Amino acid sequence: MNNIEFIRPEEVDLNNCDREAIHTPGFIQPHGVLLVLQETDFTILQASNNTEKFLGISVDQLIGKPLNILFSQRQIQRVKNHIFKQPYINLTSPILVKKIFHQNFNFNCYIHRNQPVIILELEPLTINRSLSIDFYDLIKQSILKIKQASTFQETTELIVKEIRQITGYDRVMIYRFEPDGTGVVIAEDKDEKVQESYLDLHYPASDIPKQARKLYYANWLRLIVDFNYQPVEIIPLNNPLTNLPTDLSFCFLRSISPIHVEYAKNMGVTASISISLIDDKKLWGLIVCHHYSPKYVDYKLRNYCEFLGQLMSLELVKRQEQEAEKHQEKIKLIQNQIKESIEEHKKLIHTVFKQNSLNILELVNAQGAAIYIQDEITLLGKTPSLEAVKDLINWFLSSTREEIFFTNSLSQVYPAAQQFKAQASGLLAISVFLQQTSYHIFCFRPELIYTVNWGGNPHKAVLVTDDGNLRLSPRRSFELWKETVSQKSLPWQQIEIDAAYQLRDTLLLAALEFSQTALQKAAERAEIANRAKSEFLSRVSHELRTPLNAILGYSQLMNRNTSLSPQQKEYIEIINRSGEHLLSLINDVLEMSKIEAGQQTLNENSFDLYALLDSIEKTFQLKASAKKLGLIFQRSQDVPQFVVTDESKLRQVLFNLLDNAIKFTQTGNVTLWVTTKEAPCLKIFFSVSDTGPGIAESELSVLFDPFVQTQAGLKSMQGTGLGLPISRQFIELMGGELTVNTQLGSGSTFSFDISVTLADRASIFVSNSHQRVIGLQGNQPHYRILIVEDVEDNRRLLFELLAQVGFEVRTADNGVEAISLWQQWHPHLILMDMLMPVMNGSQATRQIKATQEGEKTVIIAITANAFSDDQLAAIKVGCDDFITKPFREQILFEKIAQHLGVRYRYEEEQTINEVSESFDLSELKPNDLTVMSDKWLGKLHEAAMALDDVKILELIEEIPASQTILAKNLNDLVENFRLDIIFHLTSAARDSIQEKPRP
Repeated sequence: MNNIEFIRPEEVDLNNCDREAIHTPGFIQPHGVLLVLQETDFTILQASNNTEKFLGISVDQLIGKPLNILFSQRQIQRVKNHIFKQPYINLTSPILVKKIFHQNFNFNCYIHRNQPVIILELEPLTINRSLSIDFYDLIKQSILKIKQASTFQETTELIVKEIRQITGYDRVMIYRFEPDGTGVVIAEDKDEKVQESYLDLHYPASDIPKQARKLYYANWLRLIVDFNYQPVEIIPLNNPLTNLPTDLSFCFLRSISPIHVEYAKNMGVTASISISLIDDKKLWGLIVCHHYSPKYVDYKLRNYCEFLGQLMSLELVKRQEQEAEKHQEKIKLIQNQIKESIEEHKKLIHTVFKQNSLNILELVNAQGAAIYIQDEITLLGKTPSLEAVKDLINWFLSSTREEIFFTNSLSQVYPAAQQFKAQASGLLAISVFLQQTSYHIFCFRPELIYTVNWGGNPHKAVLVTDDGNLRLSPRRSFELWKETVSQKSLPWQQIEIDAAYQLRDTLLLAALEFSQTALQKAAERAEIANRAKSEFLSRVSHELRTPLNAILGYSQLMNRNTSLSPQQKEYIEIINRSGEHLLSLINDVLEMSKIEAGQQTLNENSFDLYALLDSIEKTFQLKASAKKLGLIFQRSQDVPQFVVTDESKLRQVLFNLLDNAIKFTQTGNVTLWVTTKEAPCLKIFFSVSDTGPGIAESELSVLFDPFVQTQAGLKSMQGTGLGLPISRQFIELMGGELTVNTQLGSGSTFSFDISVTLADRASIFVSNSHQRVIGLQGNQPHYRILIVEDVEDNRRLLFELLAQVGFEVRTADNGVEAISLWQQWHPHLILMDMLMPVMNGSQATRQIKATQEGEKTVIIAITANAFSDDQLAAIKVGCDDFITKPFREQILFEKIAQHLGVRYRYEEEQTINEVSESFDLSELKPNDLTVMSDKWLGKLHEAAMALDDVKILELIEEIPASQTILAKNLNDLVENFRLDIIFHLTSAARDSIQEKPRP
């Protein structure tokens, strides 16, 4: 390389380090073997180019051959058993299959599925007798020491000492990520020969780029034996099934990024191990071990390190919960004081906040605040001048309507703040927006000029070659480098932001109490109550829908697996039905709240009424057949096929009425009759009749009241009593009326009519939702879809679902990253979550749609917020469509097809269930072990506790020939690495023996 010139990074727009595909390196580390198998028949598709060294057969002789070219059928069956027992494993930590034998080598075998292949890694087995006996003792000692630590810092210092003592690494550190992405070493233990300390040194965010953090989050542990190793290539480079490099995200043998290698060599490090620390579903930090010569760590020792990492992660969560509890007590105390002041000063809202200024500032750890209510400003503590605050408020009101807004560098978003940085470099704004007015508390933090000790110059050098290319180069010096930071305040902590939300509730109360007139007070009280209720329900709905999206989404994803047994499919259907039932309850409560708040709106669309009725009939046919009921759907010939009305509300009404009819009918029929009705405008008449028990006349007056159930409903112990009230409101919204005709003992008929208009056939999207999408048809563009979602589980679910079908997919976890990817990659469609950190979906959508190219990009909002206001807000900022979580896969595919014109391949209606060979472990009970002596049981218990499978197999040999079933079952447990079951069985067996009376 000639004429190399170094350029500081701020002088160029370069982020090539963040774009490096470290999950598909095409190479592995040389201390093991990697095989990529076709899942259907275990044909070897790819292999690492070191098979001859470990397995005695060249890679060319393996490609395209079945796995039995290497291993016996019995060993292959053990591998299959692990896969069949856990068929849903997808992009998760590999499963360990103990002891696979080949020629003179014993291997630990690690398996995981990464669609559409099985990845098998073989690690030569080493025996570490130092851990085989006292593994549990080490864990107990570590737990005991950590429990005795009085502070969190003491805990971190104990953990680094424990890990270095056990593993023998030259240096062990705990590295914590800061909110801005940089890192700092907070604990360190090192060998005496290592002179330079890294304790308290900071490192820039670019040292561990974003894609590397994602891999650390997904994998608890990362081992690098020797940074000077010669990478072993994977043959062929591209997977024959996908024609792309195989994703090695979850492979422990995955090769290292050249930039990472260069970085480590610059530090003088030869070997390392990194243990992830996870706090509340995010990567909090790493336990990093460095060694200055090659160092291998076997499986059991890695397990111990991983265990301490998980223990440390639990300690992090525990510490945050304790801090949150203390802060919560303080918040309640301050809130009560403010409430008492409100009672004393009914008309002097500013007086209340002045009297409680110290409490307010303490609550969010601010040095000053400005209260802005009814065009009057009250300054508390250290603040900018009154004129400067007025200008700041004008800027704020014209720029955002966020209820909680915070920054620790106000001058970056509001340059005029440089003039008062000594009083307000940090801003936390708490706002309540009502229809005609708004209430605000602006909290200020002063500039904090401080010095950061960096481990080397944090500004990466950029190499410029003579051909004009730019290359990111790790810094070569890690000596102390100091930097002065200005125009920033202390960052706002999450616990302070949570306090701001609660202070906002107090501001809501104040806004209610200090209304100027009784009429205005009553109107605002209703609005505030509804707003608070809606916010609460929206928050609860979001928190429930987010995990429910993962439950229903992954159950749909698992159901696509053709290797599932009928029993497994049944289990998935149970999960799906239970999740759908919970979702229906959540939807009912939300719909009722919207009805009570007067927020229900009619969302009309054009649709195929015949297709809707056919779909509903198909849905309820199985349920009716299970009760041996007749389900009859009839419609007159004059019913139009294509109509315009609110399809979603009509579907929900019919679902409610038919579900009730089938639920309460034990014998006979349930009938839906559809016809037109003569009227000044076109109306369609629906009636649902059943031969059930009927409804008593005394119950008719409360039949449509919320949360009220008939006697039949109470006996069934099902439902919430919301279905009929919601149905009646929906029908009235659609211009009709819901009535009931019933007689006790003779059944019931619920009837209603709705106003519709005729739709144009060409305007209706034809759905194939009754068939499952399995792929894309040929001769289409390569559609690119960008997923923007901050929750890892939901992001992974969408990626898997779309990638399996054949879309090109990329992901981002916030709006800033989404805009960057959109500019580089030009996706056809973006699935945009609305609530995200850094930059939310609304802001990202506005910025994208503000450009000429962005107008052509389809953006579909996908969010757990289910209110119609949320849908309207998403459309208002520029989204082309809206999907509510939890989403159904057919809805997702329909929306994509509707906007992009995608053509799919569909699964046949009738599929042949292939029964997979499964592994069935006979049930063992503690009493089965009591045929052996107390001494033998004690030895078996100790061997299980020490994870000594060799000793257990020796003890199994002592079982008499008359107990072959016991021997076989114990042998199966050992082969499947279920020593935990043996441990619990022996504990229970020994307890039962001790309880027996002695003669």
